[in-house]
Amino acid sequence: MNTLLRTALHAPRPAAACTCTRAASSSASKYTLPNGLQLKGTVIAAGRMAQTVSVQVERRMTDHKTLKASTRPSFEIASTTDSADPHTPAQEYSRHTKFLVHDPDSACVVGDQVLIRNCRPVSARKRFELVQVTKGARERVESHHAPQGGAPPASTA
Repeated sequence: MNTLLRTALHAPRPAAACTCTRAASSSASKYTLPNGLQLKGTVIAAGRMAQTVSVQVERRMTDHKTLKASTRPSFEIASTTDSADPHTPAQEYSRHTKFLVHDPDSACVVGDQVLIRNCRPVSARKRFELVQVTKGARERVESHHAPQGGAPPASTA
């Protein structure tokens, strides 16, 4: 009985028995997870570390205190600047988080808008990889429109 159990556990499974499918991504790397979290952010530091950029991701949050109902009696006239008034729009504020992102081609410059994806750990603090640059920085756009080479050198005769 013990040998039957051992052979059943170590027997190779047929190929058709696997029902899981993984969507192949064109930008998949060896660090990619199957269901990675994707975030949009701005590059705030590039070129300081090899194959690494720092990306700042902004989250917009709503202040929970402005959503509470007014505690004043109903006969009191509410001022228009009171933030506890339930008819005023909720106030939003932003929170920022900085991530170290794996950029194997060093394609990013400071100011780029990028799409990053959660991946397996590349190093001690890098847990994200670059998917694509969605919007280039202004310095990069201006450098592509600048004249290349300039004037030819004057020959001395």
